[in-house]
Amino acid sequence: MIAALVLVLAQQAPAAEPAWKGTPAQALARIQELADAAQKDEALAFARELLAPDEGPLWKRRAREWLGLASFSSSDRAAIEYARGVVHAGAKERDAAAESFQRTRADGAGELRLASIYNLGSLALEAGEEWYHKLPEVSGKQPGAQPPAPAPAAGQPGAAAAPDPLAEARKQYLAAREHFVERLRAQWNDADTRADVELVQRRLKRLDEIEQQRKQEEQKKQQQQSKNDKQDDKQKQDQKDDQKPQDSDSKDKDKEKQDQQPQPDPQDKDKPPEQDKDKQDQPKPDEQKQPGDEDKPQPKPDEGQEQQLSKEEMTRLLDKLQQLEEQAAKLRAQIHKARRVTVKKDW
Repeated sequence: MIAALVLVLAQQAPAAEPAWKGTPAQALARIQELADAAQKDEALAFARELLAPDEGPLWKRRAREWLGLASFSSSDRAAIEYARGVVHAGAKERDAAAESFQRTRADGAGELRLASIYNLGSLALEAGEEWYHKLPEVSGKQPGAQPPAPAPAAGQPGAAAAPDPLAEARKQYLAAREHFVERLRAQWNDADTRADVELVQRRLKRLDEIEQQRKQEEQKKQQQQSKNDKQDDKQKQDQKDDQKPQDSDSKDKDKEKQDQQPQPDPQDKDKPPEQDKDKQDQPKPDEQKQPGDEDKPQPKPDEGQEQQLSKEEMTRLLDKLQQLEEQAAKLRAQIHKARRVTVKKDW
């Protein structure tokens, strides 16, 4: 039942008649001959013709092989695929070579499979080495030393940002280490694989050191930039202070002098200024003495208030005092006389 079903499926996808009539060994030799003659395109085209009749899903290829309809067996196909990968790798076509080695790793067995795993690690290691030597810390070339890329034409999108060599190198080294470890699991004492693993470990350690160094330098730059910004702000503030108008400085000085002067007592705010005191002491025109006002009592000056009298006012004041003294003397004489009146005795 299963065999009949496999036969039906295999017959539904018949393979084309292969162009190569020789043996698989002769086919591999022909590919190697073309590759050595630097005829890469011819070698790849020949390998593609050999594998084309049996292309398709794995289960179909297995069915055709089981039915004897396949041009080559699985091991023969894996060998041809491996040879095609070697041609791609020699032409620095890593992606195509990796695809061929991946197919060989899946379909092949034994030494062919182990060789495919090792070649996958070698491709990743080679790519990692290229990125590693692009690092400024390794090559000694600063990023700005290279000429700038031409600007994109109008209407065209700008070029994508260039990948970081450090990140790309680390990615490739990690992929290479994964393949090499897989190869060592199958044969731990393989000298080439162990040497490549040690190289990968040294490279990853160096990448960590470079990354840490960059972080420290970036931190120093940020601190220096912050310091420079503070200095620039201080200089700008000093320049603004120097450019202030001088009259503002004089106003500040006048205000400072006024603050240093003693403030007047609030209780003396109603007192007249001393410079107008003499004018206030002088009698007003309507307050000058009229004839007959000598007998009128003069208002007493306020205590503690000094009056400055003119010569005429002083003379009149003395005359008035003399008159008062004479009147007082007469009054005392009358009182004394009244006390001496004799009183009649009633005995």
